[in-house]
Amino acid sequence: MNQKFDHVSMKILVTGTSGTGKTTLAQKLLKSERAFAKFIYDHQGEFSQRFHVPAIHDADELIAKTAVGGYICWDPIESFPGKAQMGFEFFCDYVFNVSQALGGRKIFFCDELQKLTDTTCEPDEFLCLCETGRRFQIDVICISQAPNRLHNAIRNQLTQVFTFRQSDVNAIKFLSENGFDADKIRNLSAEKHEWIARNFDTGEITASSPEILIDKTRAASPADPVKR
Repeated sequence: MNQKFDHVSMKILVTGTSGTGKTTLAQKLLKSERAFAKFIYDHQGEFSQRFHVPAIHDADELIAKTAVGGYICWDPIESFPGKAQMGFEFFCDYVFNVSQALGGRKIFFCDELQKLTDTTCEPDEFLCLCETGRRFQIDVICISQAPNRLHNAIRNQLTQVFTFRQSDVNAIKFLSENGFDADKIRNLSAEKHEWIARNFDTGEITASSPEILIDKTRAASPADPVKR
């Protein structure tokens, strides 16, 4: 086993309503990170085109591509037709097990996580990546339109969240409970693809534009009178 106990864990969630830019941002984040292998669960069949890499459909292809590294884009449509959640469990289990023998950093990436897991049952295979994967330098980037529909065990593992505009009450409640300003989330521009991010390890809040974080109520108020 190639264990590395000082690896600084990264588990990122990108969220927002449809059409706000969350998938594009998640794609940029994955591209910007250096890793020996980037494992993509492509159950909707779009990321092989986005990353310009061939989709992998069977176990033999998967093993061969893993040995080489780079983008490993697994499309479960042939091995698990109509069973995306079962394919997800298989892929999580595969990535965890193979990463124990692989050196270097690995990143696991998936879209629409709320469709692959639920709030009533702990997703053991995915949690294994999140909780124990740090030993084997596995990091995670995932996308979910509805973070409130993720199991608590997943949400507790997150180190950073990027949010685009949200209008769902429950999604906003989850974000506000984790240090985001609810009004700012509602007022983010979908057309400009604005986002706010919070690092849960450091508490740092950043945004796509510094102006987003300005307290506009305070900024618009008259200047305090000069004391004489």
